[in-house]
Amino acid sequence: MMDKKSMNTKPYLFLGLLFLGFAMVSCSSDDDSPITPPPIIEVNDCEPYTATPAFGTINSEWTAPNEEDRYDGVITIPSDPGGGYVRVLLTQDHPDLRPWLTISNDLDAGGAIVSGSSANTNNELNREAYFSVHPGTTFSLEVFPFFNAPVDDYPVSYTIEWEFFSRVDCFESNDTQATAKKILFDETIEAYAIAGHIGYGVGSFDEQTYDWYKVNLTEPGFIESEVLDMPSDMTIQMRLFKTDGSTVSIIHEWLDPDSPNSNGRRSRIKSSQSLAPGTYYIELHPDFVKSRKSSFDTEPIPEHFNKTYKIKTISY
Repeated sequence: MMDKKSMNTKPYLFLGLLFLGFAMVSCSSDDDSPITPPPIIEVNDCEPYTATPAFGTINSEWTAPNEEDRYDGVITIPSDPGGGYVRVLLTQDHPDLRPWLTISNDLDAGGAIVSGSSANTNNELNREAYFSVHPGTTFSLEVFPFFNAPVDDYPVSYTIEWEFFSRVDCFESNDTQATAKKILFDETIEAYAIAGHIGYGVGSFDEQTYDWYKVNLTEPGFIESEVLDMPSDMTIQMRLFKTDGSTVSIIHEWLDPDSPNSNGRRSRIKSSQSLAPGTYYIELHPDFVKSRKSSFDTEPIPEHFNKTYKIKTISY
């Protein structure tokens, strides 16, 4: 015969066993459920960065006519991957003096990016210039009176101001096929075509004048890339390459009416035949660029200094 104490304990024991059973079933059910991995979201190789400010001011004076003042390496460009451009302004206030300004990567090499006086400019008392720059470069300045003030009026004070305008391009540096940046099909990308000075000139086929992109074709198909928008002071040419560096046969089409040197004309290229799956490279090259500098205040700042190009690549 069961005593009273045993009868009171048994319901609690039953409930405990029942709860444990449910817990075991529940845990077993969770452990056996398949785990769905999160979707893989493909992204391009854009690497955003913050523009680096750089500027300087020189206050000095010419103590005698024809005095040449030289400032070696006074302009230092930050390492911002997209480079940018520099404005240099030489000011003085003597009404008879016309200042001369020379900008060069090396004043002893005999070449200059900008060189000349303020004579016949919009403001002959001052000298202003703009030029594109490559990351990490340095430049020197030389200034002197081209048309002198009267001898008794010396010394004449002057000021040189320079400022770097960084052009943030998250796809730089991508100047070679080896450094090509991945982009995705059906997305519009935006970048600058502002090849900067390393020496005193920028050659038409210098490495920094190229932009390279790569796309991954996952199934057989055609590749098409289109220039949606661009500066009007250049022509943009594109080619398609395989991984081994050989070119892909393409069909080229102009999308805008003819213009001198085809400057500002949007265009489209597409593979002339279906391509096998794999990685393909788009070479983009600005050509027939009107100028990479503005030497005087009578010349406009090159449009591509401040205007990007846009391209879109698709597969079908």
